[in-house]
Amino acid sequence: MAIDVVVNQRHLQIQLKQLETVWHTVINGYNLSQAATVLHTSQSSLSKHIAALENQLKTEVFIRQGKRLTGLTAMGTALMPHIESIFAEIRTIENLSLDFNNPNIGTLTIATTHTQARYVLPKVVKEFKERFPKVNLILQQADPETIAQMVIRGQADIGIATESLLHNNYLRCYRYYDWTHRVIVPSDHELAGLESIDLPTLASYPIVTYHGGFTGRGAIDKTFNNAGLEPDIVLAALDADVISTYVGLGLGIGIIAEMAFEPSHYQNLTAIPVDHFGRFTSWMAVRDDAEIRQYGRAFMTLCQQQFSQSL
Repeated sequence: MAIDVVVNQRHLQIQLKQLETVWHTVINGYNLSQAATVLHTSQSSLSKHIAALENQLKTEVFIRQGKRLTGLTAMGTALMPHIESIFAEIRTIENLSLDFNNPNIGTLTIATTHTQARYVLPKVVKEFKERFPKVNLILQQADPETIAQMVIRGQADIGIATESLLHNNYLRCYRYYDWTHRVIVPSDHELAGLESIDLPTLASYPIVTYHGGFTGRGAIDKTFNNAGLEPDIVLAALDADVISTYVGLGLGIGIIAEMAFEPSHYQNLTAIPVDHFGRFTSWMAVRDDAEIRQYGRAFMTLCQQQFSQSL
Protein backbone atom coordinates (compact mmCIF):
# COMPACT_ATOMS: atom_id res chain seq x y z
CA MET A 1 0.00 0.00 0.00
CA ALA A 2 1.40 3.41 -0.94
CA ILE A 3 0.41 6.96 -0.06
CA ASP A 4 1.00 9.80 -2.52
CA VAL A 5 2.37 13.07 -1.17
CA VAL A 6 3.25 16.21 -3.16
CA VAL A 7 6.22 18.18 -1.80
CA ASN A 8 7.82 21.10 -3.63
CA GLN A 9 5.91 20.19 -6.81
CA ARG A 10 7.58 16.79 -6.85
CA HIS A 11 5.52 13.62 -6.68
CA LEU A 12 6.65 11.24 -3.96
CA GLN A 13 5.52 7.80 -2.97
CA ILE A 14 5.78 7.31 0.77
CA GLN A 15 5.34 3.77 2.02
CA LEU A 16 2.90 3.16 4.84
CA LYS A 17 5.66 1.33 6.70
CA GLN A 18 7.72 4.50 6.88
CA LEU A 19 4.84 6.45 8.41
CA GLU A 20 4.13 3.60 10.80
CA THR A 21 7.75 3.72 11.92
CA VAL A 22 7.53 7.44 12.67
CA TRP A 23 4.26 6.99 14.53
CA HIS A 24 5.46 4.14 16.75
CA THR A 25 8.76 5.88 17.42
CA VAL A 26 6.92 8.92 18.74
CA ILE A 27 4.37 7.07 20.88
CA ASN A 28 7.18 4.96 22.35
CA GLY A 29 9.05 8.02 23.58
CA TYR A 30 11.56 8.14 20.68
CA ASN A 31 12.94 4.80 21.82
CA LEU A 32 13.71 2.87 18.62
CA SER A 33 14.42 -0.33 20.50
CA GLN A 34 11.01 -0.26 22.17
CA ALA A 35 9.26 0.67 18.91
CA ALA A 36 11.03 -2.21 17.15
CA THR A 37 9.77 -4.63 19.81
CA VAL A 38 6.20 -3.42 19.33
CA LEU A 39 6.49 -3.78 15.54
CA HIS A 40 8.25 -7.16 15.78
CA THR A 41 11.21 -6.00 13.72
CA SER A 42 14.78 -4.81 14.23
CA GLN A 43 15.99 -1.39 15.29
CA SER A 44 18.16 -1.16 12.18
CA SER A 45 15.11 -1.78 10.00
CA LEU A 46 13.28 1.13 11.63
CA SER A 47 16.32 3.37 11.17
CA LYS A 48 16.31 2.55 7.45
CA HIS A 49 12.60 3.43 7.14
CA ILE A 50 13.20 6.77 8.86
CA ALA A 51 16.24 7.52 6.68
CA ALA A 52 14.27 6.67 3.52
CA LEU A 53 11.41 8.97 4.52
CA GLU A 54 13.74 11.84 5.39
CA ASN A 55 15.59 11.33 2.11
CA GLN A 56 12.34 11.62 0.13
CA LEU A 57 11.18 14.67 2.10
CA LYS A 58 14.63 16.28 1.78
CA THR A 59 14.53 17.23 5.46
CA GLU A 60 14.86 15.60 8.86
CA VAL A 61 11.79 14.43 10.75
CA PHE A 62 13.50 13.77 14.09
CA ILE A 63 15.82 15.82 16.27
CA ARG A 64 18.96 13.85 17.14
CA GLN A 65 21.57 13.90 19.85
CA GLY A 66 24.29 11.66 18.53
CA LYS A 67 22.51 8.47 17.52
CA ARG A 68 19.55 9.05 19.83
CA LEU A 69 16.22 10.51 18.70
CA THR A 70 15.05 13.15 21.16
CA GLY A 71 12.08 14.88 19.50
CA LEU A 72 10.40 16.04 16.31
CA THR A 73 11.63 18.74 13.97
CA ALA A 74 9.23 21.35 12.59
CA MET A 75 8.54 19.02 9.65
CA GLY A 76 7.98 16.08 11.99
CA THR A 77 5.60 18.11 14.13
CA ALA A 78 3.65 19.13 11.02
CA LEU A 79 3.50 15.52 9.79
CA MET A 80 2.26 13.90 13.02
CA PRO A 81 -1.43 14.97 12.89
CA HIS A 82 -1.68 13.60 9.34
CA ILE A 83 0.07 10.36 10.25
CA GLU A 84 -2.22 9.93 13.27
CA SER A 85 -5.26 10.53 11.05
CA ILE A 86 -4.08 7.88 8.58
CA PHE A 87 -3.76 5.28 11.31
CA ALA A 88 -7.05 6.34 12.87
CA GLU A 89 -8.72 5.52 9.55
CA ILE A 90 -6.88 2.21 9.36
CA ARG A 91 -8.05 1.32 12.89
CA THR A 92 -11.62 2.24 11.94
CA ILE A 93 -11.51 -0.11 8.92
CA GLU A 94 -9.98 -2.86 11.04
CA ASN A 95 -12.66 -2.37 13.71
CA LEU A 96 -15.44 -2.56 11.13
CA SER A 97 -14.05 -5.86 9.91
CA LEU A 98 -13.61 -7.23 13.42
CA ASP A 99 -17.13 -6.20 14.44
CA PHE A 100 -18.51 -7.97 11.38
CA ASN A 101 -16.60 -11.21 11.95
CA ASN A 102 -16.05 -11.36 15.74
CA PRO A 103 -18.28 -8.75 17.42
CA ASN A 104 -17.73 -10.02 20.98
CA ILE A 105 -14.03 -10.86 20.87
CA GLY A 106 -11.11 -8.46 21.18
CA THR A 107 -9.37 -5.98 23.46
CA LEU A 108 -10.70 -2.75 24.94
CA THR A 109 -8.20 -0.35 26.51
CA ILE A 110 -9.50 2.30 28.90
CA ALA A 111 -7.15 5.10 29.97
CA THR A 112 -8.34 6.75 33.16
CA THR A 113 -7.25 8.22 36.48
CA HIS A 114 -6.86 6.25 39.66
CA THR A 115 -9.96 7.89 41.12
CA GLN A 116 -12.16 6.73 38.24
CA ALA A 117 -10.65 3.23 38.17
CA ARG A 118 -10.83 2.74 41.92
CA TYR A 119 -14.13 4.35 42.91
CA VAL A 120 -16.35 4.77 39.84
CA LEU A 121 -15.70 2.04 37.28
CA PRO A 122 -15.82 -1.25 39.26
CA LYS A 123 -19.59 -1.70 38.81
CA VAL A 124 -19.36 -0.89 35.09
CA VAL A 125 -16.41 -3.24 34.59
CA LYS A 126 -18.25 -6.07 36.35
CA GLU A 127 -21.36 -5.61 34.18
CA PHE A 128 -19.26 -5.29 31.03
CA LYS A 129 -17.31 -8.50 31.71
CA GLU A 130 -20.55 -10.38 32.37
CA ARG A 131 -21.86 -9.21 29.00
CA PHE A 132 -18.58 -9.55 27.05
CA PRO A 133 -16.58 -12.32 28.76
CA LYS A 134 -14.27 -12.79 25.75
CA VAL A 135 -13.19 -9.14 25.57
CA ASN A 136 -9.81 -8.48 27.18
CA LEU A 137 -10.37 -5.29 29.20
CA ILE A 138 -7.28 -3.22 30.04
CA LEU A 139 -7.35 -0.31 32.51
CA GLN A 140 -4.39 2.05 32.04
CA GLN A 141 -4.04 4.58 34.86
CA ALA A 142 -2.42 7.93 34.10
CA ASP A 143 -2.71 11.67 34.64
CA PRO A 144 -5.40 13.52 32.63
CA GLU A 145 -3.05 15.01 30.03
CA THR A 146 -1.42 11.64 29.36
CA ILE A 147 -4.88 10.07 29.06
CA ALA A 148 -5.79 12.53 26.31
CA GLN A 149 -2.56 11.80 24.43
CA MET A 150 -3.06 8.04 24.76
CA VAL A 151 -6.45 8.28 23.06
CA ILE A 152 -5.18 10.64 20.36
CA ARG A 153 -2.27 8.31 19.55
CA GLY A 154 -4.35 5.14 19.56
CA GLN A 155 -2.81 3.68 22.72
CA ALA A 156 -6.25 3.66 24.35
CA ASP A 157 -9.74 3.29 22.89
CA ILE A 158 -11.53 5.38 25.52
CA GLY A 159 -10.25 8.01 27.94
CA ILE A 160 -12.06 8.90 31.17
CA ALA A 161 -11.07 11.93 33.23
CA THR A 162 -12.28 15.28 34.52
CA GLU A 163 -9.47 17.48 33.24
CA SER A 164 -7.77 17.80 29.82
CA LEU A 165 -10.31 15.98 27.65
CA LEU A 166 -13.09 18.44 26.79
CA HIS A 167 -11.07 21.20 25.14
CA ASN A 168 -9.13 19.02 22.71
CA ASN A 169 -9.86 19.22 19.00
CA TYR A 170 -8.81 15.62 18.38
CA LEU A 171 -11.28 14.15 20.86
CA ARG A 172 -15.04 13.58 20.84
CA CYS A 173 -16.32 13.82 24.41
CA TYR A 174 -19.39 12.45 26.15
CA ARG A 175 -20.62 13.53 29.59
CA TYR A 176 -20.20 10.83 32.21
CA TYR A 177 -21.24 12.32 35.57
CA ASP A 178 -20.97 15.44 37.75
CA TRP A 179 -19.33 15.60 41.15
CA THR A 180 -18.13 17.90 43.93
CA HIS A 181 -15.64 17.64 46.79
CA ARG A 182 -16.10 16.51 50.38
CA VAL A 183 -14.19 17.46 53.50
CA ILE A 184 -13.32 14.41 55.61
CA VAL A 185 -12.39 14.52 59.29
CA PRO A 186 -12.06 11.97 62.11
CA SER A 187 -15.42 11.20 63.70
CA ASP A 188 -14.29 12.79 66.97
CA HIS A 189 -12.95 15.95 65.27
CA GLU A 190 -14.37 19.30 66.37
CA LEU A 191 -15.70 19.87 62.82
CA ALA A 192 -17.50 16.51 62.70
CA GLY A 193 -21.26 16.88 62.48
CA LEU A 194 -21.21 20.27 60.74
CA GLU A 195 -23.40 20.59 57.65
CA SER A 196 -21.03 23.06 55.99
CA ILE A 197 -17.66 24.74 56.54
CA ASP A 198 -16.64 28.19 55.31
CA LEU A 199 -13.34 28.79 53.52
CA PRO A 200 -11.55 30.70 56.32
CA THR A 201 -12.31 27.82 58.70
CA LEU A 202 -11.01 25.28 56.20
CA ALA A 203 -7.82 27.30 55.68
CA SER A 204 -7.19 27.42 59.44
CA TYR A 205 -6.56 23.66 59.59
CA PRO A 206 -3.73 21.61 58.06
CA ILE A 207 -5.05 20.04 54.84
CA VAL A 208 -4.42 16.71 53.14
CA THR A 209 -5.59 16.63 49.52
CA TYR A 210 -4.74 15.73 45.93
CA HIS A 211 -1.51 16.32 44.08
CA GLY A 212 -1.51 19.16 41.52
CA GLY A 213 -3.28 18.36 38.25
CA PHE A 214 -5.53 15.66 39.73
CA THR A 215 -9.18 15.54 40.78
CA GLY A 216 -9.88 19.25 40.90
CA ARG A 217 -6.75 20.31 42.80
CA GLY A 218 -6.38 23.33 40.52
CA ALA A 219 -9.86 24.55 41.51
CA ILE A 220 -9.05 24.07 45.19
CA ASP A 221 -5.91 26.20 44.91
CA LYS A 222 -7.69 28.86 42.84
CA THR A 223 -10.60 29.13 45.27
CA PHE A 224 -8.34 29.70 48.25
CA ASN A 225 -6.19 32.14 46.28
CA ASN A 226 -9.18 34.17 45.10
CA ALA A 227 -10.31 34.45 48.71
CA GLY A 228 -6.88 35.70 49.76
CA LEU A 229 -6.22 32.59 51.85
CA GLU A 230 -3.07 30.46 52.07
CA PRO A 231 -4.01 26.94 53.17
CA ASP A 232 -1.44 24.73 54.86
CA ILE A 233 -1.25 21.71 52.52
CA VAL A 234 0.68 19.28 54.71
CA LEU A 235 0.38 16.31 52.35
CA ALA A 236 -0.57 15.90 48.68
CA ALA A 237 -1.35 12.47 47.22
CA LEU A 238 -2.78 10.91 44.05
CA ASP A 239 -5.07 8.52 45.89
CA ALA A 240 -8.05 9.28 48.16
CA ASP A 241 -7.26 6.08 50.10
CA VAL A 242 -3.90 7.59 51.03
CA ILE A 243 -5.54 10.90 51.94
CA SER A 244 -8.14 9.11 54.08
CA THR A 245 -5.47 7.08 55.86
CA TYR A 246 -3.50 10.14 56.92
CA VAL A 247 -6.60 12.07 57.92
CA GLY A 248 -7.46 9.11 60.15
CA LEU A 249 -3.99 9.40 61.72
CA GLY A 250 -4.69 13.04 62.61
CA LEU A 251 -2.35 14.65 60.08
CA GLY A 252 -5.02 17.13 58.97
CA ILE A 253 -8.47 17.46 57.46
CA GLY A 254 -8.95 15.98 53.99
CA ILE A 255 -10.44 17.32 50.78
CA ILE A 256 -11.39 14.53 48.39
CA ALA A 257 -13.81 13.85 45.52
CA GLU A 258 -17.25 12.89 46.80
CA MET A 259 -17.27 9.52 44.99
CA ALA A 260 -14.01 8.58 46.72
CA PHE A 261 -15.42 8.66 50.26
CA GLU A 262 -16.12 5.12 51.44
CA PRO A 263 -17.60 5.19 54.95
CA SER A 264 -17.63 1.39 55.16
CA HIS A 265 -13.85 1.34 54.69
CA TYR A 266 -13.10 4.27 57.00
CA GLN A 267 -15.62 4.03 59.82
CA ASN A 268 -13.50 6.41 61.90
CA LEU A 269 -14.08 9.24 59.39
CA THR A 270 -17.03 11.43 58.52
CA ALA A 271 -17.67 13.55 55.41
CA ILE A 272 -18.94 17.11 55.20
CA PRO A 273 -20.34 18.49 51.91
CA VAL A 274 -18.64 21.60 50.50
CA ASP A 275 -19.43 23.53 47.34
CA HIS A 276 -16.70 26.17 47.52
CA PHE A 277 -14.56 24.52 44.86
CA GLY A 278 -17.24 24.17 42.20
CA ARG A 279 -19.01 21.34 40.43
CA PHE A 280 -17.02 19.16 38.06
CA THR A 281 -17.84 16.91 35.13
CA SER A 282 -16.05 13.69 34.29
CA TRP A 283 -15.96 12.96 30.57
CA MET A 284 -15.47 9.96 28.32
CA ALA A 285 -13.48 10.64 25.16
CA VAL A 286 -12.70 8.82 21.93
CA ARG A 287 -10.68 10.00 18.98
CA ASP A 288 -12.88 12.25 16.88
CA ASP A 289 -11.93 10.83 13.48
CA ALA A 290 -12.07 7.11 14.31
CA GLU A 291 -14.75 4.66 15.39
CA ILE A 292 -14.22 2.19 18.21
CA ARG A 293 -15.51 -1.37 18.43
CA GLN A 294 -19.18 -2.04 19.16
CA TYR A 295 -18.34 -3.38 22.61
CA GLY A 296 -16.47 -0.13 23.30
CA ARG A 297 -19.65 1.80 22.61
CA ALA A 298 -21.49 -0.66 24.87
CA PHE A 299 -18.98 0.12 27.64
CA MET A 300 -19.70 3.84 27.31
CA THR A 301 -23.45 3.19 27.41
CA LEU A 302 -23.04 1.24 30.66
CA CYS A 303 -21.09 4.17 32.09
CA GLN A 304 -23.83 6.65 31.24
CA GLN A 305 -26.55 4.35 32.57
CA GLN A 306 -24.66 4.10 35.86
CA PHE A 307 -25.55 7.70 36.78
CA SER A 308 -28.69 8.28 34.69
CA GLN A 309 -31.01 7.77 37.65
CA SER A 310 -28.87 8.84 40.60
CA LEU A 311 -27.64 12.16 39.13
